[in-house]
Amino acid sequence: MARWLICVLVVLLAGRAIAADVTAIEIVESGLYRARTTGHIPAPLAVNGQAQTIVDIEFYSPTAKVPARQGIRFGTRFRVVGTPADQSVVLRSVWRIPEPGIQNPETGIVYRQSIAEFTTSTGALTMRGFSFAHPWQIRCGEWTQELWFGDRKLLSQTFTVEDCRAAPTAARRAAAPAG
Repeated sequence: MARWLICVLVVLLAGRAIAADVTAIEIVESGLYRARTTGHIPAPLAVNGQAQTIVDIEFYSPTAKVPARQGIRFGTRFRVVGTPADQSVVLRSVWRIPEPGIQNPETGIVYRQSIAEFTTSTGALTMRGFSFAHPWQIRCGEWTQELWFGDRKLLSQTFTVEDCRAAPTAARRAAAPAG
């Protein structure tokens, strides 16, 4: 019994010794980008319950101003700062969507945020973004991108979706001044 208890304590202490700590997010690029979608992964709290997997990412406009058009992608490429190096970590990406949110016309679900957990590693370059894949996803106003490690918010970045003249009627209504 004593030998078994010692083995368990050694495993627990060793596991704690190599647990990663993320201390910061270092922004490398931010703005509008192009990419090729290669698939989707389940993300139950994200818009449509999934996140895209993408490759061939190319940032072409370093801006926080996003045109309200289908096909537009915006987001941030960043480096995860923490110790030890190359240690696997789970982060949470949160996109806060302007009120009153966006509604999927097929399901009736209204999204006010899109949340996805993802695994990366300390020191790694990582990318998180949002894509207006469907017209109903476009909502003018301030979209806030947040990155979290546990209960610590490491990034809060705002993108302003504008130029609603080319946007669907629902997006134009949201941008119209109250009156």
